[in-house]
Amino acid sequence: MVVLTQTVFLQNIQKKNTAILLIEFQKTWTEKGIFRKIIKKEYEQRNVLSNTKKIITEARKEGITVIQAPLILDKQDKNYKKTPFPARLLKRFTKGTWKVEFTDGIYEKTDIVVQGRYGFDACEGSDLEQLLRQNGIKTIFVCGFTTDHCIKETINSLISKGFDCIMVSDCTATKNNKLQKKIENEFAVIMSKRLIEKIKG
Repeated sequence: MVVLTQTVFLQNIQKKNTAILLIEFQKTWTEKGIFRKIIKKEYEQRNVLSNTKKIITEARKEGITVIQAPLILDKQDKNYKKTPFPARLLKRFTKGTWKVEFTDGIYEKTDIVVQGRYGFDACEGSDLEQLLRQNGIKTIFVCGFTTDHCIKETINSLISKGFDCIMVSDCTATKNNKLQKKIENEFAVIMSKRLIEKIKG
């Protein structure tokens, strides 16, 4: 698989065809509990929440689509047993609890929310691909958690479907910097400050 360079992506950015995809910006990761502990160091050192808020604020001003891809575990859902085992075991992302709520300051009513997702890959079981095509999206900037699971699998999936994807480095996090860098080396990446410059430009 050939991954286009950051420069190529940015030369061709068209706001109407671009989306910011936020994967699992939910309180399970950002508030408290074992999942929070897993990413805490990288999440805080990289200022992930602050950087992401700045990006989506500018994106909304410029009419760029913001898409939320939460993970919600519902025992009544037919696909419940297909959801990630660690989340089921530790009772994370449970429907009807604070654990599925969007992180404060991340969601607005104008955002598109993905439905039906049950896998690490945000396309799995969901309407994400359909939403992207309906909205004419070609280029996707990806933020969220964790870099080596949901981010990696979603980007690979979207690339295979013909979309151009860039990981926003300092708007993602995983358990350590070494693993973060390993995944970053597999994809086109950009820092939030540079992306904001492109959005404003």
